[in-house]
Amino acid sequence: MITAPFYPGHLAMMPTSIPPGAVMAFAGKVTDHYVQFESMINSYGWMLCDGRTLAQSDYPVLYAVLGDQYNTAEVKDDAFCIPDYRGYFLRMADMGSGRDPDAGSRKLANNSVSSEVGSIQEDALQIHQHAYLKTGELNDPKGKNEQGKPVPTGSAFTSDPVDGTGSPGSVRTSTETRAKNVYVYYIIKFV
Repeated sequence: MITAPFYPGHLAMMPTSIPPGAVMAFAGKVTDHYVQFESMINSYGWMLCDGRTLAQSDYPVLYAVLGDQYNTAEVKDDAFCIPDYRGYFLRMADMGSGRDPDAGSRKLANNSVSSEVGSIQEDALQIHQHAYLKTGELNDPKGKNEQGKPVPTGSAFTSDPVDGTGSPGSVRTSTETRAKNVYVYYIIKFV
């Protein structure tokens, strides 16, 4: 087996295994002792993806990777923003695959339309309908048979998110459409 010679400066010349601008999920606690957390992850070369504004001169490598991609309209000359991933699911860029049919309506932090990395897509519910049976009237003005049950007379459609096939209480409704999810912190490598 042939090995490369080792000398003290060898590690300093080796590239790090994680490039600046890489983002990863962090499952540790942040909110209890934020100052200690920030100091700890900074010592490893990471910071929270919270949209903060940084000076280009203080973080030249990260700025070279991100550029002005995440800047809001308020950012000054020698500054840039890091991604703000709070409350978002991450999705890989479509890159012409056609898997994101609305790629052309995505927006960057400064509200310009773009399908580049860092572009945002707001939540939405795909257009759909649910079939259900309408109750009929027959000769009974209440629309019920002799057992008091509704009489089906045909089908109709509704755009309401109603699921008649599940057991009672199985449909969850909320203020957003979402998959099952778990909270993590996204952190970005800055060196």
